[in-house]
This record gives sequence, structure tokens and C-alpha cells, in this order.
Amino acid sequence: MVAALVATAGIAGGCGGRGDATAARRAREQPAPVTARLLARARGAERARRYDQARAFYEEAARSAPDRASAALAWRELARALLFWGEIAAAEPALARAVELAPDDVGAWHDLGIARSRLGDPAGAERALRRAIALAPDEPRPRVALGALLVTERRWPDALAQYHALERLALPDPIRRAVARAIALIQAEQERAPPAAPPR
Repeated sequence: MVAALVATAGIAGGCGGRGDATAARRAREQPAPVTARLLARARGAERARRYDQARAFYEEAARSAPDRASAALAWRELARALLFWGEIAAAEPALARAVELAPDDVGAWHDLGIARSRLGDPAGAERALRRAIALAPDEPRPRVALGALLVTERRWPDALAQYHALERLALPDPIRRAVARAIALIQAEQERAPPAAPPR
């Protein structure tokens, strides 16, 4: 796949990644004490590989959070765990709830787009990824993910637009070379594409 050139260079990221523009903000968030305690217990159970127990704590934290910010964090943490466990279908509604509560969370929008793509919802994935890009135009991960999605749909001009936008970002040299190669491959695919049928 064309987009794999960029993905393998390490900037596409998968679901649940923490290298996004919201990571620093997440680290500063202070949930309500009751939510913080439940999340700490959930993380502890997860580290101990008691995943059913961890899930129960995450879900309780999300359901019982006393304020919007605490609830958004708890739903994100639940979704992160579900994604890590490979439960994409269960993570999607948790991510949808997280972005409903925190509509400026770039990382949650990115992960929602990835989850929807993996669940066979390209239109929903595109909406989520474009929202992430609108919130953080200089963050490469949503653009890489959207470019990959557009490539799989053979929407060459739209995919090229995302990779050209990536070219304008501050990227490490290996990533920049991967983007340039992806652009060349997309252009080659465009040239091989059959011409559009003339209107009747």
C-alpha cells in the first residue's frame, strides 16, 4: 500500500497512541478524586493483567465521573485499554463519548477515525480524522491516517492533498523521504487509472 511507506516510518501511529498534540494536555489533567482513584485501580489491575477487573474499574470511572472533564478522561482511558486489548468495536462508542465530552481532543478524534476505519466505516473515519486535522493542522498523525484511508479508496487527488500538506510540516528527514516516495507512487497510480467515461 502506498500509505504504508509513511506508516512504517513511524508517524502514522495506531489506535491509542500517545505521541499526539494532546499528550501534554492530558498529562496536566486532574480528574475528580473519585475518578482518579478508580482510574488508578484500573491501571493497576491492567498492569497485573487482570483485564476483566481493569475493565470494570474503567467503566465505573466513566459512569460515575462527577464532571464533564473527568468523564471525558475516563472514557478515553477505557477506550485506550480496549484498543490495546484489540476490542475495536467496543472502543468505538467509548471514543465517540470521549469526543462528545471533549470535542477539542485531537488524539481521541484520531483514534476514533482509526477505529471506524478498521470497523469498515470509511465515511465516519474520514469525518473524525478531518476533525482532528482541523483542530491541529500541524499534527502529522491524522493526516497520515487520512491519507492512508483515501489511498485505500483510490481517491488519488484527495490523498495527494494530504501528503502535500504533510510536506509542509516540520518532519524528520526519513519521514520526509517516505512522504515524497508516497507522493510519487500515488502520482503513478493516477497515471495508470482508466480515464473517466464521457458524459452521455
